[in-house]
Amino acid sequence: MYQIFEITLKAEKIDLEGNISKIRALSWHSNGSTLVKEDDGLQYILDIPSLTLKCVMSELFPVGEGAWLPEDFPSREELVKSVIKELRKLPFGLEIQEIWRIVKHE
Repeated sequence: MYQIFEITLKAEKIDLEGNISKIRALSWHSNGSTLVKEDDGLQYILDIPSLTLKCVMSELFPVGEGAWLPEDFPSREELVKSVIKELRKLPFGLEIQEIWRIVKHE
């Protein structure tokens, strides 16, 4: 798997159990303390304890590793914007702290 970017988040309180129906309605599924959303060959993995979200894709096509800039990869930046919109829909009041635009092999 290749990680395309990682977002560090901040939240006051996250109640997975109390919001599971809302989470499922947004097409996220719970995997213990992790929420996962599939999107056209990509996976968004939200790790609740560390409050990080990773966007990963399969190794079907090789991707050059390393840091990237939004202006150099507009399609990747659209993914970042899209997942931020999805995060804001979740019932947790998540705030973006930092976005790491680095491709790495996991």
